[in-house]
Amino acid sequence: MRRPLSRRCGRSIQFFPMFRNRVYYRIKPAIPRPLRLSIRRWLALRKRSRVQDIWPIAPGSQQPPPNWPGWPGGKKFALVLTHDVESQWGVDKCRQLMRLEKGLGFQSSFNFIPMGGYETSEQLRNELTRNGFEVGVHDLRHDGKLYHTRGEFSKNAALINEFLRDWGAVGFRSGFMLHNLNWLHDLNIEYDASTFDTDPFEPQPDHRNTIFPFWMTAPADSKNARGGYVELPYTLAQDSTLYLLFREKTPEVWMRKLDWVAQHGGMALVNTHPDYMDFQNEWSLGEYPVKLYQEFLEYVRAKYDGQFWHASPREVASFARAHVCNVKPVKSVPTTNSDSPKPKVWIDLDNTPHVPFFEPIIQEFRARGYDVLCTARDAFQVCDLARQRGVEFIQVGKHSGKNRFRKAAGLFYRAAQLLPLVMREKPLLAISHGSRAQFIAANILNIPSVLIEDYEHADYPPTMRPKWEIVPDAIDDEGLFCPPERARRYPGLKEHVYVRNFRPDASVLAQLGLNDQQLIVTVRPPATEAHYHNERGESLFFELMAFLLNDPRASIVLMPRNAKQAQWMRQNKPGWFSNSRVVIPNGPMDGLNVVFHSDLVVSGGGTMNREAAALGVPAYSILAGQVGAVDRALEKSGQLTFVTSPKDFMQKIRLVRRSRPLAVPGYPTGALEGIVAHIEEIISVEYARKSSRKAVPVAQSRRVTAA
Repeated sequence: MRRPLSRRCGRSIQFFPMFRNRVYYRIKPAIPRPLRLSIRRWLALRKRSRVQDIWPIAPGSQQPPPNWPGWPGGKKFALVLTHDVESQWGVDKCRQLMRLEKGLGFQSSFNFIPMGGYETSEQLRNELTRNGFEVGVHDLRHDGKLYHTRGEFSKNAALINEFLRDWGAVGFRSGFMLHNLNWLHDLNIEYDASTFDTDPFEPQPDHRNTIFPFWMTAPADSKNARGGYVELPYTLAQDSTLYLLFREKTPEVWMRKLDWVAQHGGMALVNTHPDYMDFQNEWSLGEYPVKLYQEFLEYVRAKYDGQFWHASPREVASFARAHVCNVKPVKSVPTTNSDSPKPKVWIDLDNTPHVPFFEPIIQEFRARGYDVLCTARDAFQVCDLARQRGVEFIQVGKHSGKNRFRKAAGLFYRAAQLLPLVMREKPLLAISHGSRAQFIAANILNIPSVLIEDYEHADYPPTMRPKWEIVPDAIDDEGLFCPPERARRYPGLKEHVYVRNFRPDASVLAQLGLNDQQLIVTVRPPATEAHYHNERGESLFFELMAFLLNDPRASIVLMPRNAKQAQWMRQNKPGWFSNSRVVIPNGPMDGLNVVFHSDLVVSGGGTMNREAAALGVPAYSILAGQVGAVDRALEKSGQLTFVTSPKDFMQKIRLVRRSRPLAVPGYPTGALEGIVAHIEEIISVEYARKSSRKAVPVAQSRRVTAA
């Protein structure tokens, strides 16, 4: 009879290590590193033969969580790459490691120690995130004392939360893989990565015995607004174990474990340290040749190309939250493979950017068996663009103009137009990117609604408030319109949802009468009829056009908001078009293609600038209204520059041609998966509530209402 995993590693797992670790980390600074490594190597080699039946593979850890749906896109397994940076020596190698991974088509997460023996520059963090890599927090001081007492941990947690906020990070990993999963609810994190499926060589070897992410629910008295966090155990041995302790000469242990994880559809999460990698491919006491890691990545790519979901820890946590957290399974909501019909969802397209954003979401939900009701407002080329992209919709309402009173009347009139259609279709959930008319209609009909929002300064009066909210990670709780417990977050930008499917087509230049030898500037005027518009933005736009036209090299692609705005410009600014240096597309055009083939973009709104940032195109904002958290984050990472006066034109705008890549640069890919997973979680919750209400007898229901 096989003994439990913890029993086979010895009773000391639960009793002795706590005292031993405290003593060791107090005297550790006085022990020379070569001596420490030699002792650890001797102990590890003695133990290895005793634990070969549970390491590197622990039988039983391949069991998926209950109701596990599989990985996004039907992928065979997930691959997650992480790095803990423990010294200035490691910091100095981060860029080399980033370039190595990027050259092989991979991206990863770098975890830095906030108050360790080195400084983590904002420039390095921004460079990593700009290239699609993630930044996380690694312990606080990395001294082994984080969990000594509950009081000390609470004080340190406040400091860690400050670094999480300042770095825009949502993930944490303790030093030396020490952990207290209950105390970690003090941290404002989406995920922790301080555990493992099996690793008897760690100071705290309490194995989690799973190769899948799992959910840690916050206790009832916790102040954790997220209700818990996702735990991401590493499932492939650490590089320090394989190459510093065991001096393995090949990545065979990694490869064998990867094959086993792939076979069982799990998560292959590896943790390495740039500190220990030698980029000259030499062996030393504390370093191993980086080619061993490179060979592993090449093996993954050669054997499993197209079969795995390559995601950041943040993306996996966002996906896993909706599928492994403690939301009770709703048997009435069938799985994708069931023949039973799924609930109907209602998506309303209210503005032009909503069409490309919701197109892949609609496709994904229909592929999963959901019935999707899609309505659209005839405004800002919404319907024309939807037809062009093949999105099926029912047109309801139109734009009511710029006048404030007509806009208000038109809003409620459109809500009234939606009511009979929605009453007939009976959707379970209403979803939009800020359709106030939808929220009014949904609230009247008592249909729960979801606001997907990326600008926290919009205005939603009480009658137009949604029940649920899904926002980018950059928006904190203060920017929510819903209580934090009904808010969900996704990684990256909303533009990442559809940029992922973009394929450049150079024929767009010929359609515009341009060529790739010209300096092309794409300009998006301010939305003069939007709620966030002010006159200063309009004035800045005209001054910008004068600045651009003063440079004979610049060819300008003007992207008006609608036909009315285009007509006004042609009639009132004929000088702009006299020598064909300014062109306006004839009818709807693929904005991503225009942006990608531009040398820079200047916009008076948000979406086109964020599209440019996602495509790696220099972006400048002339938005004169309140700046949102997403744009502030882009500014901080160097992907967006704010231009607030004509003086800034000369100082900040670089009118130079850029080298256009053949393909779209790397970017986070978890936005779509995260949003879809959150919506499915909300559907399950609302379906359960609806089913429980139906199960209450009429008389009892009336008594509850009266109470």
